[in-house]
Amino acid sequence: MMLFTKAGIAFVPVPKNAGKSISPVLRDMLERDMAPTARDFGISVPEFLEQFAPGKGVVHPELGLVKQEHLPLVYWRDHFPHSWASFGTLKSFALVREPRDRFFSAVLQRLGEFKDVKGLRADDPQVQEEALRVSEWLAGRGKFHDPEYIHFIRQVDFVDLDGQRMVDRVFLMRDTSTLVQQWVREQTGVPVDFALAHTRREPKGWAAKVQPVARFVGRKLMPRAIKRAIYPLWMNSGAFANAAARYGEIALNPDVERFIAEYYAADAALFAEAGGAQLQRSA
Repeated sequence: MMLFTKAGIAFVPVPKNAGKSISPVLRDMLERDMAPTARDFGISVPEFLEQFAPGKGVVHPELGLVKQEHLPLVYWRDHFPHSWASFGTLKSFALVREPRDRFFSAVLQRLGEFKDVKGLRADDPQVQEEALRVSEWLAGRGKFHDPEYIHFIRQVDFVDLDGQRMVDRVFLMRDTSTLVQQWVREQTGVPVDFALAHTRREPKGWAAKVQPVARFVGRKLMPRAIKRAIYPLWMNSGAFANAAARYGEIALNPDVERFIAEYYAADAALFAEAGGAQLQRSA
């Protein structure tokens, strides 16, 4: 949760839902209020800022390591009373996404972030295997905030609490640069400009064969500065394509497909309520 008290709004980032496109713009254009959360940690704002880094996590005295910006509402209510009180005074918004696509994207991110398996095509067998492992870990589990699985928390847990809607506006992720941008401008009077970024890329079929060699060269033989300069050019080259465009075409394990439909049923309803048409996977 990101509080912008002077601007009168709060942003509730739902993992895997364009937070990397919206959060930096809000931080640059509006003054973020860190005081309530620092009070919840029992430290001063300067002390909190020394410990806190967006996306990296911070140690909470009761919860342990948390990704503070990606906590469901129940944790804010139960463990962050000052932030929760401030949140209740602000107009808030969040973004939602078609749940199966989000699950697919989260599996790929988990493989890259926690298992150092990057540059996979969406139909790689490792994706299938990890999807099954994740679904088995999630099955029957109650609330959780484990950083390794936080991208799989239900979207509805970031906007509803005890069956009550707590977030004022819920937008589709695909409307980031239109309706979301317009709403924030109307609420704050600040001309923010959002654009979807960080689209997951995957190597095309022919490029997948050379990807292991390119990865080895980048990691072992190439100076870090050169690697950083070349990486965005390589990822946006003709060797890569938009991975998300193929999620709907790829069949997962039947048990995983059933799990997604059941576990994220409330998310599917939330997505439809926000104006999204359910995507049908190709046979």
